[in-house]
Amino acid sequence: MEIVRQERLDDAKRERLMEAAMEEFAERGIESASYNKIIERSGLSKGTVYYYFDNKDSLLLTVLDEICDSFHRAIGDLKLPDTKEEYWTAAREYNSRTIRFFFENPRIWRVLLQISKDAPNMGGQLEPVRGRITRSMDDLLLRGQEIGAVRNDIPLDTVQRLMHELGKIMSAGIVGEYETAANKPRDKKQVKIEQFIAVMHDLSKRILAPKEDL
Repeated sequence: MEIVRQERLDDAKRERLMEAAMEEFAERGIESASYNKIIERSGLSKGTVYYYFDNKDSLLLTVLDEICDSFHRAIGDLKLPDTKEEYWTAAREYNSRTIRFFFENPRIWRVLLQISKDAPNMGGQLEPVRGRITRSMDDLLLRGQEIGAVRNDIPLDTVQRLMHELGKIMSAGIVGEYETAANKPRDKKQVKIEQFIAVMHDLSKRILAPKEDL
């Protein structure tokens, strides 16, 4: 019933509500965000919002679904590599698409950062979201170990955690650069993006490649 109600929400109103929710979650975190403040930010009536979303949690799930969908649209369907040479081409393409996505969507990164901070206190409720966001990277790392492009002297889950943390750190830098470059010409923004892609690729290879391949 709830899904049917949400699907009937006018597109313009839905967009206003999603924007307001992301702003609130990005600024205050998942736990501390105020449902009433979200409604106020959206400019919609309480009756309208409560009709479509019973509470903050139901709205949060919809916001997170949209974030995951937009991220995977940006990443697209990356073909998993069959050789070591193909692996690093695929890895660079993944890093490129990810960095471009967060450079253009800094608020989404902030929401995901809040998820990372709040997840330990929410009884695993947010784990499926993190899993959806990292799915493409995790699949790529697994294939890398299978074809010998990624080191296997440490467990896969350790490799995944290392790369998740590196991605988090790099994304923070990307968001900072976005803000400082907001009013700069597009070509200068592009230079910054390419710099981040090159650094991320270099660091990834140094961390992941077997010693004999470095």
